[in-house]
Amino acid sequence: MSPHFILYCLITLMVMFWSGNYIAAKIALREIPSVLLMCLRTLFAAILIVPVYWRQAKKNPPLRDWREAGLLAALGVLGITMNQFFWTTGVARTTVVHSSMIIGTTPLWVLAIAGMMRLERVTWPKLAGMAIALTGVGLLQFFRGGASAKGATLEGDLLVLLGGITLAAMTAAGKRYRPRSGGIALNAFAYVGGTIVLAPALWWFSRDFDFSRVSPAAWTAVLYMALFSSIGGYVIFYYALQHIPASRIAAFQYLQPVFASVMAMVLLGESLTAPAVAAGGMIFAGVYVTERFG
Repeated sequence: MSPHFILYCLITLMVMFWSGNYIAAKIALREIPSVLLMCLRTLFAAILIVPVYWRQAKKNPPLRDWREAGLLAALGVLGITMNQFFWTTGVARTTVVHSSMIIGTTPLWVLAIAGMMRLERVTWPKLAGMAIALTGVGLLQFFRGGASAKGATLEGDLLVLLGGITLAAMTAAGKRYRPRSGGIALNAFAYVGGTIVLAPALWWFSRDFDFSRVSPAAWTAVLYMALFSSIGGYVIFYYALQHIPASRIAAFQYLQPVFASVMAMVLLGESLTAPAVAAGGMIFAGVYVTERFG
């Protein structure tokens, strides 16, 4: 097998890890409150990513620049921890189909924020693509009463959207300030810093929660979210970035809502109707126009 074939298999696995994150969250949320779940995921991810970071540090000198450390902490905690807070609380209030499609608009918010920061030129084709995609998001809300939207709420969709916007803000800020330490260091600072920031919330929501009643399936889901989604997916992502352009990796992201929706239909019993498919098609047509013809 050629190295490129293996690389693309790994990227597909990465997308499957991230798609499965929606399913794992839904399973865990049956037994664990959303904020507590987010705190536990962050804690587990911090424990798991520290050895990965130190292994990388053997090749690159450990971080000694305090300004760089502050930048990593700010980008990580605000971009990743806040993203996961909004995403987890949103997924608890909406469906996998809705949330995965809405997260698919994240490149649009990167463009919008980068444009406001004068890091990227916003052209008419890009604005047209944004309008098409946002029309698709509007259609999702219009058809929220349908079978495919059973369990979806406007509140949940908006929280997921905020998650995408916070991730986009981190991405745009990363373009401007360009941390030198790489993605693994950014994630390590995000999860360790997030664990510290969230320690009071973890203590508060754990006080009266009976952990002994959490099933092995729910604990497995939490571990999946920390190990495969938070760590495994990003390790593959940063490895792939060393071999192929980021734009080529980004193209695989179009598969994430497809994988997530199919998994939700098979494993969670969610439905997917023609209006939802049409709305999703508009969202990703808009994202494609924005990225391809801008």
